[in-house]
Amino acid sequence: MLGFGGFLLGSISLAFYLKDVSVPANSLVASLPIMVFASTIMLLMASVWAMRLGDGVFAAVYGLFGTFWLSFSILSLALNNNWMGQFENIEQRQATANFVPVWAIVIILLTLTTLRLPSVFTLLFVVVSATLLVLFGSIEQAIDQTVNNPLKPSDPWLIYVGITTMFLFIAVGMYIFASFMHRATGAKNLPLGKPLIKSR
Repeated sequence: MLGFGGFLLGSISLAFYLKDVSVPANSLVASLPIMVFASTIMLLMASVWAMRLGDGVFAAVYGLFGTFWLSFSILSLALNNNWMGQFENIEQRQATANFVPVWAIVIILLTLTTLRLPSVFTLLFVVVSATLLVLFGSIEQAIDQTVNNPLKPSDPWLIYVGITTMFLFIAVGMYIFASFMHRATGAKNLPLGKPLIKSR
């Protein structure tokens, strides 16, 4: 429950940021504290908790998502403060774009290796993977538009697809969180679906 609460906080915060990313007054000033001091801490606590219970699968899930929010926060701070070179430099933006597909590859691997979990988890990981791939495409699209029209680059349309899929996996995460809370408070589990691959 703690882990999915942290997952939701970071996801909702990032979705709201991306929704208004083209607004000049928008910044990560509200999102970063949530990602670092709420999402990261809650997810890593949940990972340790799962390890103590001997649940290696969810220890890995929470650990991966927790370190994603931490690494994304460090990347955002570094870019906004030009700690790794001038972000306006196209080569620098291309290099930092590699952050997204690296995480996409790991989450895709997570998806393929957790098909014995209830299918709602598979759905969640599939949509997260798709979102990361779409956001990578939007970064590449933005770079191309900046190169072709440096005086007045437009917003990449793929960013809006990514925002839509992000709100979709937030909804799935809320459903899982609600299911866990139902069970913890004495009610029946909300149905999580049968695994795509049955355990022996």
